[in-house]
Amino acid sequence: MENANSKFATRAVHAGQHPDHETGALVTPLYLTSTYVFTPDTMERWLAGDTSQGPIYTYGRSRNPTQDAFQEKVASLESGEAALMTGSGMAAISLAMLGTVHSGDHVISCQTIYGGTFALFTKIFEEFHIEVSFLPKMTNAALDAALKPNTKIIYLETVLNPTLEVLDLDTIFAWAKSKHLLIVIDNTFTSPYLYRPIEHGADVVVHSTTKYINGHGDTIGGVIVSTKEYIEQLRSSVYQELGPVPNPFAAWLGLRGLKTLHLRMRAHCDNGLGFAQWLEKQPKVTKVVYPGLSSHPQHELATRMFEGRYGGMVGFCVEGGIKEAQKLIQNLKMAYYAVSLGDLDTLVEHPATMTHRRMSKEDREAMGIPDNYIRVSVGVEDLSDIIHDFDQALKKL
Repeated sequence: MENANSKFATRAVHAGQHPDHETGALVTPLYLTSTYVFTPDTMERWLAGDTSQGPIYTYGRSRNPTQDAFQEKVASLESGEAALMTGSGMAAISLAMLGTVHSGDHVISCQTIYGGTFALFTKIFEEFHIEVSFLPKMTNAALDAALKPNTKIIYLETVLNPTLEVLDLDTIFAWAKSKHLLIVIDNTFTSPYLYRPIEHGADVVVHSTTKYINGHGDTIGGVIVSTKEYIEQLRSSVYQELGPVPNPFAAWLGLRGLKTLHLRMRAHCDNGLGFAQWLEKQPKVTKVVYPGLSSHPQHELATRMFEGRYGGMVGFCVEGGIKEAQKLIQNLKMAYYAVSLGDLDTLVEHPATMTHRRMSKEDREAMGIPDNYIRVSVGVEDLSDIIHDFDQALKKL
């Protein structure tokens, strides 16, 4: 059994889980139920708000035991007090924001963000009369200039999607704290294995658990990690009213995935570095972006933040434009042309025509996404086979 002093790998295996009290089953049961039966005693405790004997289950839109186990494990790995699972990563981002900002409020965001988040901020939030300022550089001077009396949140990504820029988060966190702003950060690209934002001052961490958290490409989900007070405030308000609850099976699969997070991330990191180093030597590749390369603009910063491991996401540009990028991808035989990331399989996406296709060319280029940019989620296959696949595809350009 893990405890507060257990190391990351031990918590990945044990946190939130215990042998079933009734049967002794080692694996946490999958509770497929929408409602729960009360006794007079539990009803009285529920009406009084008394959780001294543990959580009280009433209806699946509020709580589920399998979901609770997953939430406890994620919170432990992210060094948070509590967590709340949602039906998708975008649901997690939406709830984390809407729990704090309302009509007339203002948000400061990094300019380069996931395409779905950009759509949320520029379309849905605009309809809600929530203003978002996108900053190309998150310097103190730029942040000071963007700050307004109605600013409530600063929104960030640990590693920017898809350009793989690494932000100086300690400096940004310190600035936000001095202005009493809530810090919300998407930690999907790194997972808590590489970086735990709450340990450095973030208030709220969000993940698309579809990615590295689950890691097997077989479910959709999201999670929000913060203080118990913040999570319970979300659960009792926008979570209940909007109802973006996950299927309990997604929580069960997430528990399964997290048990091997530390093992999978080691392989992703090793393959990511080896693949990026190989790409730098290829004549038809004009640029390689990976925080583990000395050529990366924030390499030293990333080394300090991630303690010498840099993740499994690699970006690169090929000679030419959209047609050449697509031709390379279409000639891959083992790596898959697909959205998402963080799976065991190597996945390849072209932001200009996939995740960021709804943006104008000007908006994409302002984010640092040229037409010939390719993003690779490097899987856990043998590195030599990954390299061979890209080598044969590059030779066909």
